[in-house]
Amino acid sequence: MRETIGEYIHKLRTDNSLTLTKLAAALDIDQSTLSKIENNKRNVTEDLLPKLSKIFSLNFKQLEKEFYSEKIAEILYKKEDTKELMELAEEKAKYFRLKKQEQGIFEF
Repeated sequence: MRETIGEYIHKLRTDNSLTLTKLAAALDIDQSTLSKIENNKRNVTEDLLPKLSKIFSLNFKQLEKEFYSEKIAEILYKKEDTKELMELAEEKAKYFRLKKQEQGIFEF
């Protein structure tokens, strides 16, 4: 997905002929909050992902990947050396997993 998750939600909503009010109610959020999300004035929260995937029959894991990749992109888009930053971040993520395993903490 090239667009933001907010733009994607707007597309899904309109493609499915849902009003802001109906989708907001299904997501258990205010209509104004949904409007801000769709217009990229507010970020999607992680707790909306399962609801969105259920309402629109989306693959939850893929939606979650899109969510996290957007968070990372928001941090990195102003930087020139994004490839190197991503490689370093991957190394740190592996390190964090290893440390958690050594401590006997497993998160799935």
